[in-house]
Amino acid sequence: MKKTTILFICLMVFSVSFFGCKKEELQPFKANPAINFTKVENTNSLTYSFMTNPAKDYIQEIPVIIIGDSSNVDRTFNVEVVSDSNTTATSGQYEILGGIVEAGKFTGKLRIKLIKSPQLDVETVSLKVKLVNSADFKVGNIESSDFIVKWTNQIVIPAWTYFRIFFVSVPSNSAYRLIIQETGLITLTAAQYSRDIGAAGVEALATKFGDYVKQWNKDNPNDKLKHDSGTLEGQEIVPRYYTRSKFD
Repeated sequence: MKKTTILFICLMVFSVSFFGCKKEELQPFKANPAINFTKVENTNSLTYSFMTNPAKDYIQEIPVIIIGDSSNVDRTFNVEVVSDSNTTATSGQYEILGGIVEAGKFTGKLRIKLIKSPQLDVETVSLKVKLVNSADFKVGNIESSDFIVKWTNQIVIPAWTYFRIFFVSVPSNSAYRLIIQETGLITLTAAQYSRDIGAAGVEALATKFGDYVKQWNKDNPNDKLKHDSGTLEGQEIVPRYYTRSKFD
């Protein structure tokens, strides 16, 4: 009987100890999403020209992408200036306006105000920035954590891939200037060709440019339009598209 009583008491103590202890729930680890710059024309840099912009400043947007979940609120991210040889702009030539990833989005933009100045008539200045950890994001891949922005008042010839197909075979300052003059095109990307303007629209613009060049050369046989730079410097500008029934 005594042994039975002792056994009963032990069981009661064990039960109270077991059920009296509150089971701690494991909290899932939740890290901040990572953020990276997105390449522009396959590089972590871009160049802006004020050549066609009479304003005193320009808001340059630099794309970023997040690795992680979206959010139902806007989130911000931070950058800092890298003071190395890639940064030649003075503090008075730019203003970092901040970065934001809007609610529900997996991409965002860093906004930097570029200031126009007479210095840009003769040179290009640059600014290198790198992502830093913020309350909403941590820095992602190291190779995608910095970006270089350049700006100038001079001509900046963009990627020539689609211009080569529809306008002229090689770029030059004079050819590019004429394209802008006649069509208003500053860039011609895959998205513009396939979606924004469309194949037919690009061909129409190229034909307009080509007709201008052909007509000028016809009216000015001793002063034909020529490349003023590039591999065909000094040679006649030959358009890819033009109204063949009119000029051939």
